[in-house]
Amino acid sequence: MPGSRIPRGAALFAGMLILSSCVAPENAGTSPSGGPAPEGAASVSVTEQAAPQPRLATYSCGEDGSISIESLGDAVRILGTDGVSVDLPAAPPAQTARFGGSSQAIVIENDEALYMVAGKPTLNCRRS
Repeated sequence: MPGSRIPRGAALFAGMLILSSCVAPENAGTSPSGGPAPEGAASVSVTEQAAPQPRLATYSCGEDGSISIESLGDAVRILGTDGVSVDLPAAPPAQTARFGGSSQAIVIENDEALYMVAGKPTLNCRRS
């Protein structure tokens, strides 16, 4: 319908749903029958690919400034470029790379962070 808009919450939920679909299955490294993967199989779990994140790190987001990320175990605390602090839970739970709330989300991989805030451009940040 012309002039209709998708509510911001619905758009963010759709984005989080897409991000959560990137989760490795719990049975990564196993064969379809549930047993161990054959020797030489190219299956590597997500935790083996990424180095652990430090407890507190600063990420440079270019001309947009920097963000600080503090690991809280099953959540992160982000001090955004605007100086506002927000806690984001793991989304989905029990993983350590994607975190999100009602209007913000962050994906952390190795030394890069993709920070999304509703209504603002996505920031591509690098650990400094």
